[in-house]
Amino acid sequence: MQNPAKVLCGAFAWDCTVRDQSDSGLRIQMLSSATPPSNVQLVDLVSGFAHDVKVVWQKDREFGLKILRSHDLRGLAPASLQTAKRIWQAGGRRATAG
Repeated sequence: MQNPAKVLCGAFAWDCTVRDQSDSGLRIQMLSSATPPSNVQLVDLVSGFAHDVKVVWQKDREFGLKILRSHDLRGLAPASLQTAKRIWQAGGRRATAG
């Protein structure tokens, strides 16, 4: 698995790649040297899901994330998910165009 994704925290969004995913967690690799705070949102640009996650481990640029809650961005989304939805809509087109 090599899905492009974004880590969201407030007004900040960092590029990353989802390396592995299970029902309860994700392993991502950050594309920059940014270290996200412990609770963030991850937007999978391919699947159209946003996950509220907690960082549970880190090794260099790889992070293990526990999924706290998942949100489907492909339909109607509440106002609290509009930033994630906009990022998915913009990034998802680029992710599937190539």
